[in-house]
Amino acid sequence: MKHWLAKIIDQIDFQKKNQEDIAKYLGISGPAFSKNLSGKSELNFLNMIKLVKDLYEDNVELTFMVREFCKKMSGKKNIRIAMEYGNAIGDFELLRIAVQKGFNSNNTITKEWAFVYEMVLIRLKRFLSDKSLLEELNERKKHRSVKSDETKIMLDIITFYTLYESREYKMLFNYSEMLLPKIEKIKDNFTRDLYRIRIQEIIAYASLMDDKIDKSREICHEILNTKDDFGYLDMLKVSALGCLGESYSFDSYEQSLWYLTKGIDLLNRCHSDRALERNKNFLNMRSYIRLINNKDLHDLEIYDVGEEALKYIVLGNESRAIELLKNEEKEKGKLSSMKLCYLGMALKDRLLLERSIESFIGEGCKFYCKLPKKILEEFNKYGIIYMGDAK
Repeated sequence: MKHWLAKIIDQIDFQKKNQEDIAKYLGISGPAFSKNLSGKSELNFLNMIKLVKDLYEDNVELTFMVREFCKKMSGKKNIRIAMEYGNAIGDFELLRIAVQKGFNSNNTITKEWAFVYEMVLIRLKRFLSDKSLLEELNERKKHRSVKSDETKIMLDIITFYTLYESREYKMLFNYSEMLLPKIEKIKDNFTRDLYRIRIQEIIAYASLMDDKIDKSREICHEILNTKDDFGYLDMLKVSALGCLGESYSFDSYEQSLWYLTKGIDLLNRCHSDRALERNKNFLNMRSYIRLINNKDLHDLEIYDVGEEALKYIVLGNESRAIELLKNEEKEKGKLSSMKLCYLGMALKDRLLLERSIESFIGEGCKFYCKLPKKILEEFNKYGIIYMGDAK
């Protein structure tokens, strides 16, 4: 830790910053900060984040300093916070380092956190399918019981996310009603806020899929209005912006693009592994919105074969769209509800559009039924598929 602290002190001196002012900015006393810098006491993890962000503008340096602190720290609370912080911002390497520190800790509860957050890392890095992850989760529960409230809840949150990723939207609402009262009993503000907003994130999206648009938007705005001085809610706020953008897909082209672009702007400031992945999702969703409205097609950024096929449909090259979708069906075994809709559009096939609607309803996704219903309505009325205003 001495080398890390020396770099921090050098940076403070180089920038001609006053240590008293920095202490005030961190919300601690001058003597307490002096003890931190001398190594007599360990910096609180979140204060370290605030300090490093204040001293380093370059993201590579900032990320390096955060990870190096994590490697050197020894405080049991810091190790636990680092696990959830790495999870929250989507920094898989930081999470891995913190989990390893947890396993090496001589504190029983911290080891327990490491046991649970290793499962979080497995989920984030997609080492297992959703089904295999649930099986692994159940196996671990059989062979090792967890005692702290936080770790019990995080195991439930992993299950909650797996249900969401499996599109089991109908089950999510009951599960959240069981989880939220438990979360509110957590004493630590950082952990409680993150756990609660994780549940809100999923419920907002599940509500949207259930076509409860006002409820979804209300939850999203609650997330966006949550105070965060450390940036650990950025990725969850990104999710809220994405959900709001999707919610306006069929209402307002301008509103939809505004929220998605705000999300992309925030993602461009995040730089984590998860942020890079989410950025592609946002760009793809923005392209989808432009395509279904047949507007601003000059600079599409598409990362999914479905929207690539939709692009060819909009441009009048249905044969290429059909080829892409048939190849996808052969490779995956079946098409998703949305890709079935696209294939129905390309082939002008009423039965495929009806199958798409049934598929969406079957997975509890009333919201996106609107697209195949609209296409089918136009096809039945005019005998053609018109791509323009999505309303």
